[in-house]
Parts: sequence; C-alpha cells; structure tokens
Amino acid sequence: MSKTKGLRQRIVGKAKQAVGEIVGDQELHEDGKAEAERGREEQDKPSELNPLKKLNQLT
Repeated sequence: MSKTKGLRQRIVGKAKQAVGEIVGDQELHEDGKAEAERGREEQDKPSELNPLKKLNQLT
C-alpha cells in the first residue's frame, strides 16, 4: 500500500510544482517539490509483504 501512497504523493507534488511555476507562486512550487520527495521516499521503503527486501538492505 505504501507504494501506491508514494506514487500518489509524487503525482500531487509534481502537479503542485507545475502550478506554482505557472502562476509564479514559489511557496506552492517548494511545497510540491517537498511532497514529491516524500512520495519518492515512501516508494523506496521496503514492502512489509516482502521480508527479503529488508534483508537486502541490511547486507
């Protein structure tokens, strides 16, 4: 589920970045950039359904 949530956050973040750029709102642009980064981090988290991914990160 975190992969889906992360993807949604990345899409929303990129949309905010684009709108902020178009209307000249630097704060909206930066907020979108931060949200897209949070989404990327969420997608990179190992899935709880696949314990072997965690093992790969430990080695």
